[in-house]
Amino acid sequence: MDIGAFPKEVEIFEVGPRDGLQPEPVFIDTRKKIEYVNMLTEAGCRKIEVSSFVHPKWVPQLADVREVFAGITRREGVTYSALVPNLRGLELAAECGVTEVVTIVSTSESHNRKNLNVSPAETLGEIQKINAEARRRGIRVRSYIATVFGCPIEGEQDPAKALDTALALESFGAYEISLGDTTGMANPVSAFRIPAMIASRLTTARLAVHYHQHFGLEHANNFASLQAGITSFDGAAGGLGGCPYAPGATGNCATEIMTQMFRRMGIETGIDSAKIGKAAEYAKTLSTLIHGKCGV
Repeated sequence: MDIGAFPKEVEIFEVGPRDGLQPEPVFIDTRKKIEYVNMLTEAGCRKIEVSSFVHPKWVPQLADVREVFAGITRREGVTYSALVPNLRGLELAAECGVTEVVTIVSTSESHNRKNLNVSPAETLGEIQKINAEARRRGIRVRSYIATVFGCPIEGEQDPAKALDTALALESFGAYEISLGDTTGMANPVSAFRIPAMIASRLTTARLAVHYHQHFGLEHANNFASLQAGITSFDGAAGGLGGCPYAPGATGNCATEIMTQMFRRMGIETGIDSAKIGKAAEYAKTLSTLIHGKCGV
């Protein structure tokens, strides 16, 4: 291991307010969601996924997306993004002053149909349209690829599907592509090999990783991906989250633990350890699921 080859800093993309809260069955007061986002801003998070412009029928917890965006205190230099499933979602995001949107597609046919009700090919077609319109509006696009390291319905996934999807997303204009471990099926070997393989083929898009909890293995996976050259990592303060359409989904990798890991390695994140710890404790008070879904 060449410690000298590690970067001096990495970026953590905070997904807690969207991916962390979306599966919660009891509606969380909008003011508490706003407070959560504001605490993340105060902690020094520079990329925060605030909510989603998915139809409330599918994700009732995020039905107050407009109110949340209207209520948060925005800080210069911080990107406040939202997930959009289609062109209508992009239009609504633009109306709320969102300057970066996030799209998602699965390598798994079964998961994509459960999550978005269409095939991966159809989703990619919609994402291509989103990118074109976003470019016209001056909005940046970040893209998730779900089930890269395995699908809870179909099982192991061929990494070639993730590569083909990543190349397509890059060609559409995504500035960053995040490889998702939807239900904690990755291991340090796959967490090294798959990102390294895909990164070697990308020419313009940056690559990120998005691991879910599995008895602490998510931290080993982040370390393996760091060794593969990845410098962008997704996390949720408090370890909240999980896909509501993925059987056995666990919480996201906890941002506060990730921050501590990198700090102890001498790698800067720009996030204040004490303040992100407070944000994590607050996030846990919003959740009724975290005690049983995090695989810890």
